[in-house]
Amino acid sequence: MTRSLPAALALLLCAALAHANDNPPAPTQPAPAAAPAAPRLMQPQLAISLVETVYLPAQVSLLEHTGRLTGRLSALCEAPDPAKLAAAREAWIAADQAWRRIDAVRMGPARADALVAQFDPWPLDLKAVAKSVRDTPADPTSMPALGASRELKQGLPALEYILFGDAAPQQAPLAAKRIDNVCRYGLWVSAGLARRAQELVYEWQGMRRGLNYDPSYPRPFLSESLTRVVAGLRELAGWKLAQQSATPLRSDFPDWRAGVSKRSLESGLDTIERVLLGAGGGAGFDDYLSTRGKDAVVDDLKLRLANARIAVSGLPDDLSNADGERRYAQKRLNELADFISGPLVEALGIPLATAE
Repeated sequence: MTRSLPAALALLLCAALAHANDNPPAPTQPAPAAAPAAPRLMQPQLAISLVETVYLPAQVSLLEHTGRLTGRLSALCEAPDPAKLAAAREAWIAADQAWRRIDAVRMGPARADALVAQFDPWPLDLKAVAKSVRDTPADPTSMPALGASRELKQGLPALEYILFGDAAPQQAPLAAKRIDNVCRYGLWVSAGLARRAQELVYEWQGMRRGLNYDPSYPRPFLSESLTRVVAGLRELAGWKLAQQSATPLRSDFPDWRAGVSKRSLESGLDTIERVLLGAGGGAGFDDYLSTRGKDAVVDDLKLRLANARIAVSGLPDDLSNADGERRYAQKRLNELADFISGPLVEALGIPLATAE
């Protein structure tokens, strides 16, 4: 005989069943969909972005700063005084750093040896400068004079010399409170550089337009870009850090008269980093890798860039008294160049253009 449930317990069970029927279990929610992968950055997009956000802005900056230097030299020559001399020196440093940002990644229109000879001959021939001062045209900014300035091959180092002197800035040629051929010579050189900088802007604008119409060009463009980055790092680690000299002098380093040798190295490294990682919201080679799932290579690149940046930042202003720091910076810069020319180009699938 089946034992009956007590009346109270039976009522509780009936109530529980009724509640369950009123509140059915919630249906199982599907797992959230994975975020869609970022679309692959293609080579034409990367090449165009580098031109628009790195290379062309660098050329425009060079134009702006060489133009400002010309204006300040003109003001100094019209009415020499210490304030105008200081302003001209400040303008020279800005123009020089604008050039260094291009110099570290010379490519495209800036690749020509004649351009380097016009802007940054090394070493500077002071005897040739003295002769050019004597031969300066009466109107140094006329069209014929600007055309002739291309052949001077004295550029920014010559302007540095007349503004800062060799060892005593107060004895620099333009520190004298008089107007003479040195002033006209400075205008001749500076205006010629500004004109050439304007031509570079036009040439880069033409290259940018060409990227829209020539589907075969982005790959060699990117190959050249990587090649020039590696070459620029080798230069920074090499003769620009006086690698050839066991006991270097101040004069063994670029821009030593103005005391900005270290700043010049940092400016060069700035542009190398912008090419590799992008700038101004634009794409870099890191984005090309990230959209292909190669984040580990990107992390390694950023680590080596950071190591090089720290090593260069640790240099003193006077590089001639920094043997250990120089060797450390050379090591880090060369490690970065080795990584780019090896694992990075392998991951990118974009080989270097030539062995530099």
